[in-house]
Amino acid sequence: MQHVASVIGCTAADVEDVVSFYTMFYTKPVGKFVLQVCRTLSCALNGAERVTEELQHTLGIKPGDTDPSGTFTLIEVECLGACDRAPVIMVNDAWHECHKPEDAGKLVDDLRARGESALSGCHHVVEKKAG
Repeated sequence: MQHVASVIGCTAADVEDVVSFYTMFYTKPVGKFVLQVCRTLSCALNGAERVTEELQHTLGIKPGDTDPSGTFTLIEVECLGACDRAPVIMVNDAWHECHKPEDAGKLVDDLRARGESALSGCHHVVEKKAG
């Protein structure tokens, strides 16, 4: 953060303010797959807490942690902007919508086997391709 501050001509505190506000910046190493579970109202009402619990159980980590293999990091975040497709998990920059708690193990296994192609994707993009 000090290096970035010196390059762009601001204080390290200014850079830290930005880094700590946005969820796409990390202050410690993360896994190959960063699983961000939305916990805002629509997702919460549709079981996001149970999704997080199942992912914790499946991966053996709690939110904010990375598994020992360095493959998965689990994070709880605020709104991902797909309230009508709740609960939503963003994996790196791809979406997995309408996720059910009981499917957590399958999602993890599929990500290990197929990577981001295992994700359902944003329904707007999927509908656009079909139409």
